[in-house]
Amino acid sequence: MLNKLYPPLSSELRSRIVTLWAVLLGAVLVVGAAAVYMGGFIRGNVADQLAAQQIVFTPAADLTPAERAENACLTRYGGQTMTTGAQAQCYSESYIALHMRESAHKAGFPGATYATLSKEQTKLRAEVAATQAAGNQDAAKAAGDRLTAAGALRTSMQTGSTLRGQLLNAWGWDTFGIGILVTGVAMVALALVFGAALVYELRTSVVRFLDRADRMDPRQGGLRA
Repeated sequence: MLNKLYPPLSSELRSRIVTLWAVLLGAVLVVGAAAVYMGGFIRGNVADQLAAQQIVFTPAADLTPAERAENACLTRYGGQTMTTGAQAQCYSESYIALHMRESAHKAGFPGATYATLSKEQTKLRAEVAATQAAGNQDAAKAAGDRLTAAGALRTSMQTGSTLRGQLLNAWGWDTFGIGILVTGVAMVALALVFGAALVYELRTSVVRFLDRADRMDPRQGGLRA
């Protein structure tokens, strides 16, 4: 009944199917292996670059209350040398960013950033000039001190922002490497499926060939009834 509904495939069609599975297997296996290699290479390069900076997280026991409350990753990575993208993101977003905010608050410019401090400096220079012109030396000195503090804070902000950008860039590349690596592993797994299908088709072809040979009538050169 099944043979009538689903007649056996011709040898030519079966040969094409086997060829297709073989091509798919080879292509997916090559691409998957290349992806695994590239993902590992990217992650290894990021790890080497980060390790070269010799950035070590503050030991968990030495963290301030504010640092502990900022993010649990600072406690988790406490005392470790930075070598991964996840660590780079933690250090950038939770440690450096926290201390930049604290520095701005201590300097008298809460919420300030590198960009906003430029406007603040312009205003303070104008205030210094105005108070000096008015002969108010005390006000001029106070404005001058704030201008100096703003300049020092802006320098610190520039350094912090640059380091944060570099660390987040490393995190981005590490994440990209993980994505490629996972894709490569998935493709290798898919290649195994294609390989199983290829083995099945080859085995089926061999079985059909042997079955046909067994049914051959050597006396008449045809199939036995």
